[in-house]
Amino acid sequence: MDRILFIVISLIVIATILVVGDPMYMGLWYYIAIPAVTYLITLPFQPKPYFLTGLALATQVTYVPYFYHNLFSVRPDGLIGLGHLFSLPGLIAGVLVSGFIFNKIAARSLYRMAGAFIITLLCFLLNQLIVCNTKMYCGGLIWPLSLMSKS
Repeated sequence: MDRILFIVISLIVIATILVVGDPMYMGLWYYIAIPAVTYLITLPFQPKPYFLTGLALATQVTYVPYFYHNLFSVRPDGLIGLGHLFSLPGLIAGVLVSGFIFNKIAARSLYRMAGAFIITLLCFLLNQLIVCNTKMYCGGLIWPLSLMSKS
């Protein structure tokens, strides 16, 4: 059941791309490859029920700010997908960390799903925070570190 939910959740973004278009200009392959690689990374952990569902939700949520920014922008950014691409090591780290944690402890399905979602998303956002403040300008997608340290 968990694998089916993982596939269905992953197909939501692909269906959105087919209907609305590709706001990140990355190509359909990108939205297929990320869930596929995420799934392959989890295979050694032999994920317990609803772990994959949490990962799928976290992976799909990472697209939302990018889609929103380019779909409702007066001048869409052509290279906005690079911010997402360069933040994928954080996503992979989140998958690995949550996989190690929930492979070792016994947790209820809801906690496992929520934990995988939160850990994976936080690792992605941390990586994005670093990328957007050191290597590239991400515009309104994320708060600069300089503003956060002054408050």
